[in-house]
Amino acid sequence: MDNQPRRWLERLLEAAVILAVSLYLIRLAACYFAEALPFIIIVVTIVVVGIVVYRIWKRNHDSNW
Repeated sequence: MDNQPRRWLERLLEAAVILAVSLYLIRLAACYFAEALPFIIIVVTIVVVGIVVYRIWKRNHDSNW
C-alpha cells in the first residue's frame, strides 16, 4: 500500500462498493431467514410445549412429604 493520500473519488467509489456488497449480504441473509422461518417456528413450538409438559409433570409428581 502506498502512503499517498487517496483522492476523494476513490474513497467515494470504495464506500459505494462496500455499501452495495453490505446491502446484498443483508438481503441474502434476510432471504435465508425467511426460508428457515417455518422450521424455526416449529422447533420453538416443540421446545415450549416440551417445557410446559415437563413443568406440569414435575408439579404433579413432586411430593412434599
